[in-house]
This record gives sequence, structure tokens and C-alpha cells, in this order.
Amino acid sequence: MEIQLDRGRILGALEEIWTEWSDWAESLTDPDWVMPSRCPGWTVQDNLAHIIGTERMLQGEPAPDVEHPTEHLKNPIAAENEKRIQALRSLSGSEVLDLFRTVSAERLGQLHAMSEEEILKVGWSPVGEVPYLRFMHVRVYDSWLHLEDCRAPLGHEPSIGGVPARMAVDEVTTAAGFVIGKKAGAPEGSRVEVTLTGPVSEVVRVVVEDRARVVDEFDGEPTVTLAMSSHDWLALTGGRIDPKPLVDDGRVALGGYLELAEHMANNLAFTI
Repeated sequence: MEIQLDRGRILGALEEIWTEWSDWAESLTDPDWVMPSRCPGWTVQDNLAHIIGTERMLQGEPAPDVEHPTEHLKNPIAAENEKRIQALRSLSGSEVLDLFRTVSAERLGQLHAMSEEEILKVGWSPVGEVPYLRFMHVRVYDSWLHLEDCRAPLGHEPSIGGVPARMAVDEVTTAAGFVIGKKAGAPEGSRVEVTLTGPVSEVVRVVVEDRARVVDEFDGEPTVTLAMSSHDWLALTGGRIDPKPLVDDGRVALGGYLELAEHMANNLAFTI
């Protein structure tokens, strides 16, 4: 699928998820802030610091030159993230929240003030060379997923859906050919159908012919089916959770060629 560059929808969703972050974090206690999140090496506070760091990077601020943990880092982008997080680790959770509110308000003001030429200018992003507004769609996904990374270990209820959750699913759907064909290893000739049961409902179909690609319909029955909640789909593709318990207890339902379906369910992670 192709992401539609609807400026009002994307910036509105960014404001919505940042407001949701701010409102949710308001009631956190000191022990909540230091709870390990679903991201290795990061606490709840670190996840919010990461969002601040990325937005400061987009404001043109260089990463601070600080000593930082390296044992869980996988690539240069992760190292850059870690420097920005480390620089905020001396702050309290409430101080990080205040800083987030300041930086997010600044960023929203800057984004709304951009001309059409500026916001559609093509440049670097985690998904390749794309218009800046497309990058902001990725920022909605990233902000949404990191909030879920913090809600889950604290035992809080997950997102009930809404536009940011819908956009997070769309972001992964754009990469579904790579996820299913490359990471999950669907063989040539496969037809893989992933049904998301909610809160965001979706059916993602991938056919593997020379390369894996998302299609609207299949010519024939799927060879593999997977069914799960949109929360579990986003957690699994994000590499946030162990898939085995979900497969074992049926939260990820397998169909078609079961051995391949199970292999694919265990190899959906693709994000950096």
C-alpha cells in the first residue's frame, strides 16, 4: 500500500499521540518511570527521552558527546539514540515529561508553519528517501509503539485504536512484503494472509512471485494464514515480544501449511 500524504491527518495524528503520551504519563509514579520497558535496556522514562531526542535531532540539534551503554546496541542509529537518551537519564521522570511537552509543542508549531514545499521536500528517513511529511507518518508509528512498550510492562490497558493506531498498522502494511517474504521467509509461490482482529481490523495479503508484495486479492486460496490482534501484530513485527507464547495459547492463530505458518509467526520482527 502507499501512504497518503494528507497533511492535516498526519499532523493531527502526531498531536493526538503526543497528547495521549502526555496525559498517560501525568499519573506515573517514580517506580513507574524506572520500570523496564519492552525495549531492551530502556526504562519507561527512556522511551519518552527517545522521542524527545528524535525530535531534537529533527530540529537540527547534534547528539551530545556522552558515555552511554552499548551492550544492547545493534547499529549506528541505535548508538545515536542512546547518546540522546543518556543525556537525559539524570533527570526525573516528571522533568523528562515537562521537557517532552516543551519539545513536542515546539515541533508541532514548526511543522504547521512549514510551507508545502518544505514539508514535501524529499530527504532521509528510516524508510528511505521520502517527503518530510512521510517521515512524520513514521513518527506517529514510532510514538504510538513506544507508548505501548511502556503500557504493557506496567499492566496498563493498551490503546483502544484511533487514528494513530490505524496509521501504525498502515506503516507496517507498507513493509509487509519485506516482513513476510524476507524476514518470515515465505517461499516462492506462497500466498500469505494476515488477519488483524482488532482494535484495528485489517486483512493483509502478500503474494511471493519473484519478490513478495502486498495485493488486494489472491488468485486462489492462501497457503498460509495468520490471525491475531493488531496489538500483537505490531508488537511482533516490532520485535517487542516472544512469539512462542502467543502461538502456543492461540493468540496467534495459524492456518494452511502449519509448519510454515509457525515458522513465519516466529520471524516477523523487522524494525531497527
